[in-house]
Amino acid sequence: MYFKKIFSLAKWFFETYEEDTIENLVYELPPNKSDEEIASLTDKVDELTIQLKNYELKIQSLNVSESGIKKRREKAQFYADKINLSELDTRIQLIDVQLRAAGWECDTENINYKNKKTLPEKGKNKAIAEWPCGGKYADYALFIGTELYGLVEAKKYNTDISTNLRQSKVYSENIHPQAEITLLGQWDTYKVPFLYSTNGKKYLEQLKTKSGIWFQDIRKSTNRPYALKGWYSPEGLKKLYTRDSEEANEKLLESDYDYLASPSGLSLRDYQIEAIQSVENKIIESPFDKRALLVMATGTGKTRTINGLIYRLIKANRFKRILFLTDRKLLATQARDSIKENKVEDQQSFGGIYPFDDLGTTIPDSGSRLHFATVQSMVKRLFYNEGEPLTVDTYDCIIVDEAHRGYQLDKEMNEDDFGIRNEDDYVAQYRKVLDYFDAFKIGMTATPALHTTEIFGESVYNYSYRRAVIDGNLVDHEPPFNIKTYLNTEGITWEKGEKPQVYDGETGEITDLDELEDELKFDVEHFNKQVLNDNFNRAVVQELVKHLDPEGNEKTIIFAARDSHADTIINMLGEEFEKIGVDVHEKAIQKITGSVYDNAQLTRDFKNERYPNIVVTVDLLTTGIDVPSICNVVFMRRVRSRILYEQMLGRATRLCREIGKESFKIFDAVRLYEALKDYTQIQTVGNPSYTFQQLVEETERISDEQRLYKQVEQIIAKLQRKSRNLTAEQKEHISYHTDGNTIEGLIQSLKNTTSSEIKNTVEQLSSLWNYLDTKVYKKYSQFVSTHEDSVMEVTRGYGNADRPEDYIEGFKKFLQENSNTITAINIICNKPQELDRKSLKELKLLLDEKGFNETSLNTAWKSTKNVDIAADIIAYIRTLSMGVDLITPQERVQRAISKLKSKHQWTAVQLRWIDRFEKQLIAETILTKQDLDLRPFVDEGGFTRLNKIFNNELEELITELNNELYSA
Repeated sequence: MYFKKIFSLAKWFFETYEEDTIENLVYELPPNKSDEEIASLTDKVDELTIQLKNYELKIQSLNVSESGIKKRREKAQFYADKINLSELDTRIQLIDVQLRAAGWECDTENINYKNKKTLPEKGKNKAIAEWPCGGKYADYALFIGTELYGLVEAKKYNTDISTNLRQSKVYSENIHPQAEITLLGQWDTYKVPFLYSTNGKKYLEQLKTKSGIWFQDIRKSTNRPYALKGWYSPEGLKKLYTRDSEEANEKLLESDYDYLASPSGLSLRDYQIEAIQSVENKIIESPFDKRALLVMATGTGKTRTINGLIYRLIKANRFKRILFLTDRKLLATQARDSIKENKVEDQQSFGGIYPFDDLGTTIPDSGSRLHFATVQSMVKRLFYNEGEPLTVDTYDCIIVDEAHRGYQLDKEMNEDDFGIRNEDDYVAQYRKVLDYFDAFKIGMTATPALHTTEIFGESVYNYSYRRAVIDGNLVDHEPPFNIKTYLNTEGITWEKGEKPQVYDGETGEITDLDELEDELKFDVEHFNKQVLNDNFNRAVVQELVKHLDPEGNEKTIIFAARDSHADTIINMLGEEFEKIGVDVHEKAIQKITGSVYDNAQLTRDFKNERYPNIVVTVDLLTTGIDVPSICNVVFMRRVRSRILYEQMLGRATRLCREIGKESFKIFDAVRLYEALKDYTQIQTVGNPSYTFQQLVEETERISDEQRLYKQVEQIIAKLQRKSRNLTAEQKEHISYHTDGNTIEGLIQSLKNTTSSEIKNTVEQLSSLWNYLDTKVYKKYSQFVSTHEDSVMEVTRGYGNADRPEDYIEGFKKFLQENSNTITAINIICNKPQELDRKSLKELKLLLDEKGFNETSLNTAWKSTKNVDIAADIIAYIRTLSMGVDLITPQERVQRAISKLKSKHQWTAVQLRWIDRFEKQLIAETILTKQDLDLRPFVDEGGFTRLNKIFNNELEELITELNNELYSA
């Protein structure tokens, strides 16, 4: 066996340090040698000793640079992976090591029943090799003390895994009771509960049957095999055995939600409880899917909702420990504070009932039920050996906040790529963390992307922004202010013959370019990125200061293109406010970006203090901040992501009754709607992150012809990108490295190269690839424009209508055309007292889909009639359909209550309740008998008690009140 190992090592060494491979050479035990042959071999050894010395010198020359060492390591790993390990070698070199890392005593050669008669022992956790199972031998038997928990079937490294675990099942059926061991029970014909099959390879989703540790809990006939990313620890396996998921599910089903809705608890609203129920139903009904996606608009209380969900899952003992995962410390801190401070039941918070671990904890305490961590810290712990290793059973539930951010899909990988590229090239770090643990994954987001649903599945519950606005749980935005300037409309253009100036980011200097041979034009998408023009920024800021108040209660967030652009805006705001006579406190206008000292404190000040009132940011505040008093959102940068745009708008959607916030304003200086309307996602042929040298090195390893052509396509795509901005000097260098060829000629040559010539061709161009990787890169520079600019007009965006009067007229026409087909419109016009809450909500959702909502109607009415009014949809329908006066909901309710009070003699207690009815109507629009058995009335006896107070005539009173609401 040792000779075979030496042979494998020598083969690996040769392929690593020689530009050659050994394809068909296999190890064979040599026959016995004669004395003469031994003498000859001794001479050979002396000769090889000299060669070895030469190799030492060669290795020193190969390792003269860090890059050389790195390349050699990668090559060494590649050839090491191709060594044809036997099953025994696979167990000794790979599986034993993995089991020991998970906490098992394991040594195939010495902890072995067949060869060493090894037996389990109390107080020890042993993975005993070659355990007897009725005439056969399981490769490992997992003992905790003397109790047998699992059986493992091992495969050769390069052999497919039995993903149905057939062989392990045979072991479990055939094992016999012995005095030295304890069998935990019997399930149908199986006597061991946990079964495994593995070939020692790390798991890759793209190569399911060739990697990972396949596992099945055989105790339930409907349990399916699936792949684990690592081994359970002995403690984790024991907890898995003792945990009763079905009992926990029953507790969830039997437990009511009243304590979550209670004002003395989290005071969750109906939609938040529905969200919790939806996740619980997924856990109970589809446990094998192990994922759920919760979509709730920004500002609708995701954190409190998850607080309630975490409490219920832990209270029912459905999960032993939950990992709350974010990509920012700020998000984790907000969630932790909610868990720590908010009461959930019996005047106690989750943190007051259950132990939990904070961000700084690397290894969770054995008794903790919840752990907060960032993705970045988890990546370090799991994949960069920082601290003790975490086993796959450390958490059995992971909750991911802002699940749309960064949790990307794995790149496409086929079997030919395996061994050519490192697996880390294909698995996103975020995704590796999510997949590592054997856990149910719950994603939360306001803006799911395609990759979000691919990872977490379709949403189990969706509470959208529009629905939240209609329910009164978020505020709507007014029609956007579109700030049109000459430059953002026409673009910045240099004519043929002009000499543009360029700012060099490396030297900090502005230089003149040569005369243009053709026209050069930038549209608004490139403003403050590729082209700088202070006149554009100045024109926009001069318009903004007419609308913003740096001393008011309404706060403003401005999104800039980059950090330096944020500085420009800050300076201009101060100058322009001064010009119009507005004194600005030194703290009122601030930049909050990643470059600012203690930006976390500035963010807290923005939320909790009077100043700053106006904040300019780039990306830092797009998610993860909760500042309800933001009433103005200003876009001075283009974004090409609808998700990012919605996240930015989400900063201003929260209610803020303290300042009387009813809506928020959008100021668009970059024609953002136009940009998003036509946005599509395009997949590139080549990945720009791969260098030429990486692509060429990979080419050496490819044997499949089709895969080889695909590799050449990627090299050509990268060459085409490089060719677009070459200088004359760079073209000369390329000609030198290609023996007089051009880059265009090289591309054509590669296209025509046969598969047998490809490897040799690209290898001969090694100096070119190094030059292109290190010397030809996009220089950071920006064009500097002095083109004049000013505001042409400021318009409001009313969807398909250009003018406010057109918007109102469009709504009137819609009502006329649909009054007989949409029942709720007919009821509002003819029998409004019969309108119920469900019908009104459905009508609002329908109208919203058609582009008609209360906020836009109020804005258009004010612009058209010069009357500032906050009417509701019912008032607009009746005014535009019937010609009645437009009044606010408050006026409508107050008139009706006044008439009701004047018609009857009421007791003091009855008048107090009528005042309560008035407040309810103003808040909810509708009051019915059924509403009196809901909060807030049910807490004080509901309809039955109130009916007694009104002498059993409460139904008649409600009918009369509803009639008065819409009487002339």
